[in-house]
Amino acid sequence: MTVNSIRTKLTGMIALTILIPVILATIISYWYVKDRERERGLQLTEWSLERGTLQFERYISDLSRLPTSLYANRDVLDILEYGPGLSLEQTELEVRRALLGMYLSREDVAQIQLLILEDMDSFAAYKMKVSPRSKKQPSPIQQQLLENKESRVLLEASHPLVPYHDFGPILSEQEVVTLHFRLDKIETDTPLAVLSIDIPEDVFVGQLASLQNSPDESLWFVGAGDQVFAHLGTEPIPETLAPMSVSRDGKHHRIIKSFEFENQAFYVGKSIPDRLLTEPASRTSFIIFIVGIASLVLALIGATYASMRLTTPIRTLTSNIRRIEQGDMTVSFDSLGNDEFGVLGRQFKLMIERIDDLIQREYRLALENRTNELRALQAQTNPHFLFNALQSIGTIALKGDGKTVYRLITQLSSMMRYTMHPDESMVTLRREVDHLQSYVRLQHVRFPDRFCIEIDVPEELQTLVVPKMILQPLAENFFKHGFERDGSSTANRFLLRIRQIGPELVVHCENSGQKIPNNQLEALQERMEQTTELRYGAEGTGLKNIRDRLMLNYKREAEFMLATPETGGFRIVMRFPAVKEADAS
Repeated sequence: MTVNSIRTKLTGMIALTILIPVILATIISYWYVKDRERERGLQLTEWSLERGTLQFERYISDLSRLPTSLYANRDVLDILEYGPGLSLEQTELEVRRALLGMYLSREDVAQIQLLILEDMDSFAAYKMKVSPRSKKQPSPIQQQLLENKESRVLLEASHPLVPYHDFGPILSEQEVVTLHFRLDKIETDTPLAVLSIDIPEDVFVGQLASLQNSPDESLWFVGAGDQVFAHLGTEPIPETLAPMSVSRDGKHHRIIKSFEFENQAFYVGKSIPDRLLTEPASRTSFIIFIVGIASLVLALIGATYASMRLTTPIRTLTSNIRRIEQGDMTVSFDSLGNDEFGVLGRQFKLMIERIDDLIQREYRLALENRTNELRALQAQTNPHFLFNALQSIGTIALKGDGKTVYRLITQLSSMMRYTMHPDESMVTLRREVDHLQSYVRLQHVRFPDRFCIEIDVPEELQTLVVPKMILQPLAENFFKHGFERDGSSTANRFLLRIRQIGPELVVHCENSGQKIPNNQLEALQERMEQTTELRYGAEGTGLKNIRDRLMLNYKREAEFMLATPETGGFRIVMRFPAVKEADAS
């Protein structure tokens, strides 16, 4: 099965009609679904982060309500306000009982410290117990809380767990987030104590994990001033924190939500790889592509079977035509059946029989017509040239220059002998160039030193065969339309250059004169191509003779083009096949 066979084309056409729509559907659905899934994923993420933000806000708010239970214990409140009183032992017991109850009320508390500002007494609840009273100074973050009059709650970023007592080693090597709460006197807002509650960082990480849909996503819970309370994932925390939803680099999308608590700003953010958002679109496109490929395979099988049934009669028809080309007119088309191919075969056989009857008559008639047309063209050229030559000789004879007249007549007789054989339609390029040079010598005698002729024909091309009388009319056209009688040799120029380019012979002719407007040039070209009758004395007759000779001998293989250079004058370019003398018919 060749590439140009109907079977191949039919199979390929069916394959393309299925494959191209499948590819286009896959691409279009991928981009459409990808954008929709990305938008949908970002909306779901924003909604999830809003819920997560509310969850963090509620959790912190719930933690901040834990210290308020101390206001309900009047004994502890009196101790914070007035000191231990008469019984120090009873004071410690009340404080320790209150801290232990607070510690046991929540499972997410690592340790609690109560720092009484009156005597800087510190109590710590940890590991289901409360440490004895010890002396402590406020930490920098606690001091910051005491100096801040606008908020009674301060959330400290994640840091290693440090014990609030001096009675044992560090509880465990873990990271905690501390909620500092300032206990003020109700009547005067005078600070009485600071309650610090350590919450394991894992609690906040666990809340971030509930918002994570894939291990490749990164989440963080941070506050203003580079405070990091929890971080989950490998993506770095952004330097600029603001509620936003942006694509950072086209591969990751970052969404940040915020909330405020006790005049403190907190941010919950997520970084999502773009491929996670568009993964459903990729799966959908892949399914469409697989279904399309399966459909293509089935279609190719059906197309191959249909093309075989369709092209078998065509092959039989082609085989019979080849036999007819070899001269066998006895072929039968009955094996093609009674369908459209059978009718085509029988009609084709009738056509071949009729063509065979017409070939002998039409072939002889065509050859005779071609010979007559060539004779008519040569007959139109000869009187035109003879009139110009005799006019030149008559002018010299009036001057009484007998020798010059004799040379002119000799040159003219040589040229007439060349044109006296109308049956000779093809000549060598050498004879055609000699005929042109004889004409130029006649004009040199008539117009000495008035023009410059340059004929450039390589020696190796002069054995080629060309149509007769196609060069001399070019020079005659120059003397008729481009020659200035009062001009010098530099003003009157005629150039003829012949080259072989590949299988073609290119004749390039230029002469001097005024520049021809484009509309006149186009009109002349159109008249030569469309006019079927030659009129004596009409403009372009000599050039039309040349063009008609080329068309008669080479048909569509010949070109005849007119142009006018920017510097003025006239340009003619002819292209036709280069035929050697041995190959000429």
